[in-house]
This record gives sequence, C-alpha cells and structure tokens, in this order.
Amino acid sequence: MLLMGANVSEFVQQYRFMNDTAIRRFTTDDQVINYLANPQANIPNVLYRIYKNYPKGKLTFTDHIPSDTYRYEEALDIFQWQLTGDTATVCGYKSQKASCDFGGRSWVAWFAPDLPYSDGPYKFNGLPGLIVKISDTRNQFIFEMKSVNKPSVDLLIDIEDKNYIVTTKQGFFKAFDSFREDIINRAKQYGADNDSQQVLAKNMAQRNNPIELIRK
Repeated sequence: MLLMGANVSEFVQQYRFMNDTAIRRFTTDDQVINYLANPQANIPNVLYRIYKNYPKGKLTFTDHIPSDTYRYEEALDIFQWQLTGDTATVCGYKSQKASCDFGGRSWVAWFAPDLPYSDGPYKFNGLPGLIVKISDTRNQFIFEMKSVNKPSVDLLIDIEDKNYIVTTKQGFFKAFDSFREDIINRAKQYGADNDSQQVLAKNMAQRNNPIELIRK
C-alpha cells in the first residue's frame, strides 16, 4: 500500500498495515521466536515501512530485527532516471517508460503523467507522475498498481513512537545478516524444539534475494 498525504507518503504491506496491532505487541525475543516458529501463523513477509519526505528531503526506512526496531535515513533524490519516448497503457493509464540503476539492479519503470504524484512503490520516486509499474530487468521484483482510490475516511500516516536503533543502511543490513546467520542458536536459546528450529531455518533461508544487492 502506498499511502500519500499532502507532504509525506508511506509504503507498507497491506497485511502489515491491517495487523499492525499484533506486530507491535512483541517486546521480547522469546515472543518473536515463538510467533515465527508457529507454522500456522499468518506472518507478514514484509515488515518494513518506508516514509518519503520525512524528514523533509529524506527517506526514512524502519524494520524489525528481533528484538529491536531499526531506523535509517537516506536522501530522497537517490534515483538518476533516464526517460524514454516509449509509451503504453499500464493499469488503465497512459504511461511513459523510464529506467535507472539502483541497488545493484537495473530497473524499468512506467509512470502516469495523469497521476501527478512524484512517488511510487518501495523507495522509488522522482518521476513526473506516479509510478504504476516497475520491475528489475531479471523480473525478480515486480511492483504493479492494482487500484487507486481516495479513502472514505482520513487515514493517519504515522511513525510509531518507540526506541529505534538509529543506524545507517549498511548498519541495518549488517544486523539483519547477523540475525539470519544466527537464527538456530537464538531459537535454541529460547527453548524451541527441533521442528520449530527447522521451520525458522526454512523461513529465513527463503529470504536470500534482497531488493538491494548493493547497500551503499
């Protein structure tokens, strides 16, 4: 979900947004381990949130690595777009093609000038129209708009008030890699049985292809 306000936007997985209360209740490692180890749990596979133009001119990224929540900032204008003359109808909107390199991948985007919002999914922004579709050239990651609408009631774009570990992008990914490599030992520490340990290991092993291959 891309929630766009007058000055700030938020990108968040729909399931993550709808189940925010459940996710926020965890305060200890053992609660998180037990939750992740339950094969019946409807676990969101995307926990991060991305805020654009918060603070002004910056992009704020937050994500949870048990048992802490991390936060880092980047410049908002990190994309060097190359516009082309190619046009097509995408998601029902006349769209123009653009491309850029980001995070060790080459990306192809389609933006709709009739939707005059310089925004898009994930961290992508900076085009003269809303990005309605973007994919890397390997088609490993594809973001495509399904619908656009105005909520019937106002929704708050809020950032949770908590004790974040404020770091850099490199610091965040270093912490995530450390957690991923040590997941079995953490599970053992909190008494998870062998079956639960294998579920955890399988879940973490599937997260082996990050959007950003280069973390600068």
